[in-house]
Amino acid sequence: MLAHVFLIIEIFSFDIYNKYMVILCLSKNNRNSIYALLGILETYGYFIGKDVYLHEIHSGNSNARIEKNKKHFFLFSFSTKNAQENYIELKKLKNIYKKSVFICGGPHPTGAPHDCLNAGFDIVVQGEAENIINNILQINKNYKICKSGIHANLDAFPPFPLKDPHYSLYIEITRGCPNNCYFCQTTKIFGSRPKHRSIENIIKYCEILIKNKLTDLRFVSPNAFSYGSKNGIDINFNALNNLLVSLYKIIKGIGRIFLGSFPSEVRPEFVNEDTIGLIKKYCSNKNIMIGGQSGSEKILTKINRKHTVKDIINAAKISLKYGLLPNIDIISGFPFESKKDILQTINLCEALIKYGCKIHIHKFTPLPGTEFESLTTSEFLPELKNFLNKWAGKGRVYGKFN
Repeated sequence: MLAHVFLIIEIFSFDIYNKYMVILCLSKNNRNSIYALLGILETYGYFIGKDVYLHEIHSGNSNARIEKNKKHFFLFSFSTKNAQENYIELKKLKNIYKKSVFICGGPHPTGAPHDCLNAGFDIVVQGEAENIINNILQINKNYKICKSGIHANLDAFPPFPLKDPHYSLYIEITRGCPNNCYFCQTTKIFGSRPKHRSIENIIKYCEILIKNKLTDLRFVSPNAFSYGSKNGIDINFNALNNLLVSLYKIIKGIGRIFLGSFPSEVRPEFVNEDTIGLIKKYCSNKNIMIGGQSGSEKILTKINRKHTVKDIINAAKISLKYGLLPNIDIISGFPFESKKDILQTINLCEALIKYGCKIHIHKFTPLPGTEFESLTTSEFLPELKNFLNKWAGKGRVYGKFN
């Protein structure tokens, strides 16, 4: 039985909850987190179609008739870039379901809890939901800000609802990151020590997917090649190999394995002949997502990436050697980027494109809770805009540039 420890801040009371529904607010941007939440809730005895229902944010459609005059729980999960659309939906729902309780979690609520309270949420969950959500749904008091006092054991919770495995996009296999890139929230939300779902547990749930004719197996990790690593810095080749061998045994001839492709990526220093060789041997990837972020050594140091430009080039060349198309992530728009830094990044991208890579470029966004949360975003220089215009039309560069 799991122990539940939670920190309570700014307490206020509500009357005892009678019969209620749990409504998960779903959008195209949060499907993976909402589907995982379905699995968590099922562990505590809340089942989709019985106690739990989905409400589509963009369409307003719900898979249940929600009674206006009863108290229900509405659960939101969102990132910073999607915060405003969730605030708008919150306001609409609060005007209709006046007796209900509105709860949010995810990257933005974790980093900016008071922003969410000011927007009208009753409860903000910071960090992981597994060890706190049942307390919130069961107790007779409501808590404005709450966060788990212990890190969740991934093996203790299914990655999707067992009642309906079709609510599944990816299986989370690793959580936490030791690198603490200053623009990223991952370390702040999940900690610096990685924890991994065990191979036995992964296989268990993959077999359930296969039985339900869901035979494309995809996985989520902050760094796919760090699977099994105790510190997240050293490669555990045996663990990665054993994972893929075990998956291949159950899926061979009937389905496909994808690892290191969207929505996950790999760090460039983890790309070598051995790790890419495993992908080529056991997976169906046509591409590999590599987090490069900049062509300037100065910027890589400034953002705490802990790898070099040479590592990016080496990762791209090895991937191409094995027939995998490298998609290289690049971030620009840091306020401390000089013209020289940007030209170095353009030169790197030009070289990578000539090798045969694709470039995924996006603008820096300051995220709450990170070292860079107080920074502003700089506009792309004309040289970078010219580069984007040149290659986007040829299909070699993609992303959101504005």
